[in-house]
Amino acid sequence: MPERNAFRHDGQGGPLPPLVVVIVNWNGLGDLRDCLGSLRDCRYPGLRVIMVDNGSTDASVSWTRRHHPGVEIIEAGANLRWAGGNNVALRLLQAEGDDSHILLLNADTIVPEGSLRSLTLAMAADPTAWLATPRICYAADPARVWYDGGIVGRRSGWVRHDGIRKLAGRLDPQPRYVDYGTGCALMLAPGALARLGLLDESFHFYGEDADYSLRARELGGCILHVPRALVLHKVSASLGQESPYRVWLRSRSHVRLMRTHWPRREWPLLFLAQAGFFAGHMAWNLWHGRLATALAVWQGAIDELRGLDH
Repeated sequence: MPERNAFRHDGQGGPLPPLVVVIVNWNGLGDLRDCLGSLRDCRYPGLRVIMVDNGSTDASVSWTRRHHPGVEIIEAGANLRWAGGNNVALRLLQAEGDDSHILLLNADTIVPEGSLRSLTLAMAADPTAWLATPRICYAADPARVWYDGGIVGRRSGWVRHDGIRKLAGRLDPQPRYVDYGTGCALMLAPGALARLGLLDESFHFYGEDADYSLRARELGGCILHVPRALVLHKVSASLGQESPYRVWLRSRSHVRLMRTHWPRREWPLLFLAQAGFFAGHMAWNLWHGRLATALAVWQGAIDELRGLDH
């Protein structure tokens, strides 16, 4: 195993901090081919890659062992979802005392050469940054942005991506602080894991990354966005249809986020803004003839407020 906690040279004379990439996989063999291949081609010296497999039934594990023998594989044995799978690797790093930079990376991504270097060096140069994100563009349309920073309305509670579906060339390339970092590609600074602890698995689906970011800000940390670092995400550029169950989970997580991070004195104003937020989502689905999905928007919020089990 390579020596840790020491800067390594990138072959161009510049020192690079130690970096661990954590990937959670569930039946993602098709995505892993591109993701792991891109990490290999990044040529980041001493890069450590950990794949947590959430009980896949495809050939993900055997294929990775055969084609990427340097990847450390942890078989969770069950689908622990995004937060639970990442926590398996984070616990391992805690137990080892590994204080490297840590990048939580979705399996359905491609990382262009130079992006890991840009993101890690930008974070290492900013001691106030506990978390950091790259610019994320659509893999099918790399000129168009999926995430260019996260925005959280302090009074409204609305959580959204900045720059979504805009042309990357028209957006500011300079680093800046943002409200939250997406879990698609979220980097933790050395020491951040010790200060923040593990991801909150009670969110179940969506919201874990926003929760983690808000926890960092509440404790005095910043979330740095580095547009010159790029990750490509295999996600549709259209708004597409979601199943009622996914919408129900998203609504639950959104309400949980509000209850966790907004003080009760702000709830009256927050309630009005959120009512408009949920009504808009419901109307959108009704307009497209998706009655079950529209009802799931409200049902998820109600079930979370009632404290029903998932």
